[in-house]
Amino acid sequence: MRSTLARSTRVSLRSAERGVWQRAVRLYSISASPFGRELLLFPARAEIPQNSSSRFVLPTGCQRFQSNQTGGIVPPKIYNYEDIKKLSLNPDEDKILVDVREPAEVELGFIPNAINIPYKSAPHALSLPEDVFEEQFGFEKPSKQKELIFYCLGGVRSNYAQELAGNFGYDKRGNYPGSWEDWVQKESTGK
Repeated sequence: MRSTLARSTRVSLRSAERGVWQRAVRLYSISASPFGRELLLFPARAEIPQNSSSRFVLPTGCQRFQSNQTGGIVPPKIYNYEDIKKLSLNPDEDKILVDVREPAEVELGFIPNAINIPYKSAPHALSLPEDVFEEQFGFEKPSKQKELIFYCLGGVRSNYAQELAGNFGYDKRGNYPGSWEDWVQKESTGK
């Protein structure tokens, strides 16, 4: 009898702790983060009950973002070496190849017809006003109507950069996961 009582007490305590933890995550981690507005979709106007004894009340119309929902962000198109080779030989005015490596890395080589917008030193670049962007980088800010195709050294920064571009309103995005390493390997073998 004692072990059954203790077990049921432990189960109810665990579920209570889980509820407290889930509320704390929603209140502090998600809503306090800079991207919290994307994780919780709030209604236009939330009504807070007047007789509420809690200091922290979430709006009743909250919807938790699930990983299988796109949340309106379009996934990027994935490019391979052949696609990028065609684009570098025959530039398309509706597609822009974006090298997100640092300028010191770009000095060692780059894919022809690519522009350089470094991800690490200027992650905010695509959120800048057009005149400030042009002053900082020396070329016109890419239009949101054009497709931006990102590459870096090995594909990691380019993936982050294309996700960030999506947050800045660029729906037409692509990623070349093989990036510079793949380009150099294929170019040196003559494929």
